[in-house]
Amino acid sequence: MTRRADVVVIGAGVVGCSLAFYLARAGRSVIVLDRGSIGQGTTAACAGGVRAQFSTEVNIRIGMEAKRKLAAFNREVGRSADFRAVGYLFLLTTAEERDQFAEAVRLQRRLGVDDVVELSPGQAVALVPGLRWDDLSGATYCPSDGLAGPNEVTMGYAEAARRHGALIEEGAPVTALSRRAGLVSGVETSNESIDAEQIVICAGPWTAEVGSLAGLTLPVSPSRRHAFVTQPFSAVSRRSPMTIDFHTSFYFHPEGDGLLFGMGDAEQPESGEAVMDWSVLERIIPRAAERWPPLLEAQVKSGWAGLYENTPDSQPLVGPLGDGLWVAAGFSGHGFMMGPVIGDWLAQWMTEGATPVDLRSFRPDRFSRGQSVPEHHVV
Repeated sequence: MTRRADVVVIGAGVVGCSLAFYLARAGRSVIVLDRGSIGQGTTAACAGGVRAQFSTEVNIRIGMEAKRKLAAFNREVGRSADFRAVGYLFLLTTAEERDQFAEAVRLQRRLGVDDVVELSPGQAVALVPGLRWDDLSGATYCPSDGLAGPNEVTMGYAEAARRHGALIEEGAPVTALSRRAGLVSGVETSNESIDAEQIVICAGPWTAEVGSLAGLTLPVSPSRRHAFVTQPFSAVSRRSPMTIDFHTSFYFHPEGDGLLFGMGDAEQPESGEAVMDWSVLERIIPRAAERWPPLLEAQVKSGWAGLYENTPDSQPLVGPLGDGLWVAAGFSGHGFMMGPVIGDWLAQWMTEGATPVDLRSFRPDRFSRGQSVPEHHVV
């Protein structure tokens, strides 16, 4: 059996569902295929942060727009995004980190992030009591940054896309990309073939695998990350900021009546499997105790593993691959916060030929062109 659509989107995470909504709203017929379930891949395991505190102009602009979109999510999409502007607090240890973030703050303010500020270590402690601050060189804080619900946002886009006629099919892994007259003309699953004018790879950590079906080598590699949630914990309130110790990447934020925390782990091998490794907790606790001793009083309730989709410069691949094939992947931990905006802007690019903000720094061929502009504020 062969069906037809204007666009086939491969991947039903937040990026794929956002793109499907904006394309369908623009009048395109859209089919989304996912090897698993809606939002249950990388999106389900993310920490839910949304910020404009980046080091590159394009990411700052995306962060600003993402906050606007999530604050108005119910009006545009039809349900709450559970967006809470609790703020983002970056803790800095070295003089180099302080200078790098100070330069970024100047750029952020020049672009319109009016509420971002530099703080002294003492001012940071006033926001998060119990912080060890004697070794800090400084901090930055943006109160309009915050948290949103990964499930709420992804399912909101999926439901809205369906209302506009999009089809989202779960348990439907793509097994091949078909060609006609040298152009990518459709996809194949184990059950059917679907012809399409355009195909977009939004497959997160599995992007390189899907790209190989078209004979492409896409520089996206998966790495495993872990997050943990505590029992109800009085040392943090629901209005406490997302707090990040940039030097170690230890972070924590309120989650319900408890706390969600995690940290990057250099000992984790490159892996496309989100298998839980509880030994990670043993490596996080000493670093966490050095920065925020109250965490030692908390009881861990649950934990999970998820996957980052990394590129060499920590910037996504967004744009045409040629022959009717597009990509929006490789967000290096920023897919949830960027997904609402990238879905909208990429849909405009595909339907109108241009984006509101220049995305050339995301072009998939930038590495071969020597045009990479890395993002430095990566956790």
